[in-house]
Amino acid sequence: MQIVPGLAESWETPDDGKTWIFHLKKGVQFHDGTPFEAEAVVFSYNKQAYVRQAVLRPIESVEALGPLTVKFVLKKPMPLPSYLTHVAWPIMGPSCLDPEGNFEKPVGTGPFKFENQLKDQKIVLLRNEAYHGQTPSLEKIIFKVIPEASTRVMALETGEVDLILKVPEYEVSRLEEKEGIDVYRKLTTFTDFLQFNCKKAPFNEKEIRQSVAFAIDTELISLEILEGIGKAAKGRPYSPVMMYSNPALETYSPNLEKAKTLLLEAGWIDSDGDGILEKDGTPLQVSLLVSKGVWAARHQPMAQAIQAELAEIGIETEIQTLEGGAITQLENAGNFDMILRTGYFVWGPYPKHFFLHHSASPNSHYKNESYDKLVDSADRTADEEKQRNFYYALQDFVIEEVPAFYLVHEEKIVAANSWVKGYTISSEDPWLNLEGVYLEKT
Repeated sequence: MQIVPGLAESWETPDDGKTWIFHLKKGVQFHDGTPFEAEAVVFSYNKQAYVRQAVLRPIESVEALGPLTVKFVLKKPMPLPSYLTHVAWPIMGPSCLDPEGNFEKPVGTGPFKFENQLKDQKIVLLRNEAYHGQTPSLEKIIFKVIPEASTRVMALETGEVDLILKVPEYEVSRLEEKEGIDVYRKLTTFTDFLQFNCKKAPFNEKEIRQSVAFAIDTELISLEILEGIGKAAKGRPYSPVMMYSNPALETYSPNLEKAKTLLLEAGWIDSDGDGILEKDGTPLQVSLLVSKGVWAARHQPMAQAIQAELAEIGIETEIQTLEGGAITQLENAGNFDMILRTGYFVWGPYPKHFFLHHSASPNSHYKNESYDKLVDSADRTADEEKQRNFYYALQDFVIEEVPAFYLVHEEKIVAANSWVKGYTISSEDPWLNLEGVYLEKT
């Protein structure tokens, strides 16, 4: 997870992160044959509709200093190269827009170029013969949309597809033993976590959040519920593969007595012997929202395990499995207790995920001035050693305050027929690492 040159050969900041100057790689072409130069970078960050507006907010101006030199001036100092590693910050050729200025199709500089798309069915990419790196072996890539996990596995086993993503955990051991199938595994930057609503009872009390952290056995979830796929987080917000993950971070271990003591000290007791704690006549009953989306296959059994573990300390948990849009509505209204989600917010050393708990974050569920200052400081320094110290402090803060409890660092699973050669999983985007792949069918 170290930053390496790509379309920029080098970069520097003359003023500790408010201004950044990038020197671009020579001889690169867009998919339409036009040259990749500084003006294309200016175009890409000039409020065009296809770039996420959140990406553009920190930028005050972008200026071409020459054909291969571009200057960014930001509204505040920040580690811009870290932001630019994410797919939300694409460099696109001007021909991606139609004559009216509307986005028409992606026109980039990568090893494969867009050919066509059939919505909700497939996307076709062709080899970019003018690619500035090593020319890919594959002439064409067809991404088929197969939402159902079991159907994807069947398509792999019948040879209908060469390779599949998002293999369900319960299929991994069987596929690993199956002749003619290769299973690829790699720990990534994604982390499953419980997001607490810290603005309403009962999780407005730190001790209640801590009691949940002591009650949940993340090793058990990783080893038994997820069948050994992934690594128990034990409250750790950053995956070990990330450059600022603190290896010495003090994390949580299951301690039911500690959890019960915290609840008792907070005034929660089981006065009627039904196994559910009460306080001032109110039972300790909470909801746990689980999405029906792409993570449902892993999150549903995880939620059931969490429900059982919290019952052991007197917390009754109702699992509500909803569409993503319904969860967003409840979150927007602040009408939730816990949400089980995955940390797709995390990348590089950029504190996007830590911003999730920032009081200025959209739909923020937590407010702490000390935490906000740490996030802001981490986001405003380009000095690596200072950044490391801020990130270590943020991780300590999350362990102590528990605005969210981190469960399992996700392990990406990709399965392929054995005639697929040369494939490796990248840490964040397994579908973007196909330029070295070739097929060897007999």
